[in-house]
Amino acid sequence: MKKINIKYILMLFVTACLSVACDDDNLTEVNPNNLSVSSFWMNLKDTDGGLTATYNAMLNENLLGILNEGIRSDMGWPGFGRPRSNRDGLRTFYEQTYNESDGFIQAKWDACYTLIFRANQVIEALERIESNITEGERNNWISQMAQARFFRGLGHFYLHSSYNNGNVIIRNKVPLTTEDLEQPVSPAAEVLSFFREDLQFAFDNLPLQYNNPQSNSGCVTKGTAATILGTSFLYESQYEAAIPLFNGVIRSGVYELVDDMDLLFTRAGEFNAESIFELNYTNDFRTDIGVFQPDVLTNQLAVKTTNNEGPNLPVWLVNEYKVDPIDFADERNTYEVPSSLGTFEQRSVSLRTNAMVAIVDDDDPINLYYQQVTGIRIVLGNSGWGFGRYKKYTNHDIGTGEGGMDPRGSRASGKNIVVNRLAEVYLMQAECLIKTGNISGALELINTVRHRWALRLLGPPNPKWPSSTFDDEVYDETRLMEHLMFTEKPLELSLEGHQTRWNDLRRWGVIRENFQRLSEQTFYASNKQVRRLDGTLGRARPSSSIGTTPIPAVGNGLNIIDYEYEDAAINYTPELHDYYPIPLGEIRTNPNIN
Repeated sequence: MKKINIKYILMLFVTACLSVACDDDNLTEVNPNNLSVSSFWMNLKDTDGGLTATYNAMLNENLLGILNEGIRSDMGWPGFGRPRSNRDGLRTFYEQTYNESDGFIQAKWDACYTLIFRANQVIEALERIESNITEGERNNWISQMAQARFFRGLGHFYLHSSYNNGNVIIRNKVPLTTEDLEQPVSPAAEVLSFFREDLQFAFDNLPLQYNNPQSNSGCVTKGTAATILGTSFLYESQYEAAIPLFNGVIRSGVYELVDDMDLLFTRAGEFNAESIFELNYTNDFRTDIGVFQPDVLTNQLAVKTTNNEGPNLPVWLVNEYKVDPIDFADERNTYEVPSSLGTFEQRSVSLRTNAMVAIVDDDDPINLYYQQVTGIRIVLGNSGWGFGRYKKYTNHDIGTGEGGMDPRGSRASGKNIVVNRLAEVYLMQAECLIKTGNISGALELINTVRHRWALRLLGPPNPKWPSSTFDDEVYDETRLMEHLMFTEKPLELSLEGHQTRWNDLRRWGVIRENFQRLSEQTFYASNKQVRRLDGTLGRARPSSSIGTTPIPAVGNGLNIIDYEYEDAAINYTPELHDYYPIPLGEIRTNPNIN
């Protein structure tokens, strides 16, 4: 059985060595990618090392492309400056003006096929040595094969949902000749069938849990495979096929929604009970490897979501988080003020808002952001007319800033990235139930997620939550889908997963409608005085609190935000933008790409 905690096992891989089983004293295995078949891939120890290299391929930030994908959809303002950002590379995604020559489109394509290449190495090696496997090694062989086929399937799934309307190259073997490399694209239906076969094999053969879950943190499981396979059915509107897979995850007994706020999007909460698929980064080892080098074990998402290099929150999302409806009947929304014991106050923003983003209106002196009241920190740290920051990928819970934790500087973050978690499965299952006529079942799933955050619940009262407040509204299929599309999923899953928001908007057929709707909205930024930790008020930050109440223009008029998504609404063309084009580098080097 594979034991793989990447923070401790991958530390040697990046210098042409890689580690294998966690309980093996010899952690100096030679990189299989640099050796011939005759001198490597001889036994399960070798293939285990190759599988570690496959997990390592997931650490390439271009594979998920979280920043670019967030800005491409409706999850981010591209960096610094308003009303026009100076981040040209990000602005092309925000404005929907990218094309096949864009560097990120090529880098994502390459990252996906690197993952597939490494998985194919392991698969072919396992097939070669299968006849020599003893009965005692059989389970280990099956486990390794299931993990390798999961990643080959995942790579093709990501490509299928990203490029050329799903018509991409199927790579089912390690290329040995020029002819092997120069493969044509396959029809989307064939790609879909191919990767589902891999994911089904993984689902059938991976365990729900490993015998030693702590030693195997980061390993894919049956729940991981079920989540991805179910998502592929959801993306094709095959709800009846997705429902049992999502049910299996929800009812497995392995996962649960976490309601301890100290374990949500924090270092202490890595590999918590909600996590289904999580990428394991570290800055504990190999600090000599530069942050821009291949196979670095850290990521740059922390610094890019705290400065003006990556996405600020768009104003519509700031406002949605600000007004996320709190259930004040829930005692979790009342707290004792640290600077005035015996004094109790109600939360200024929801638990969900506080966990996921940093906005000026969050001035509760609990759940601090870089050891300061969130609003104060945002007032001091925001420039370039940014109105909110993402917290999910930052180290806001363990330091006063992103610098000082690594000799390579703030670009080297060891914080994990959660790709899939249980709340997402709840909401995907809710969509399946909406589409199959089970509105009450969908409401219960959505409310389960909302109750975790002590939010006001939807619909009529449910005896499952006797002391909660409900909005008492009537939800039919249309209204509940509207809520799911434009409120629940974007607030719960903002900037998460593999281009989750874009895939959703595309398959719902609302990309143009959404850009147009957002471009027509007007928001106003008013002054906000934020309380310090000692309870006193800090200086007012001009035009920092987003709202919808009209106020007069002040200064240069930038407190009126009526320009977001205007270019996207004009430039978006389904044929050009629903999927990325095959990158120019592939077109130039592969004569079989038409």
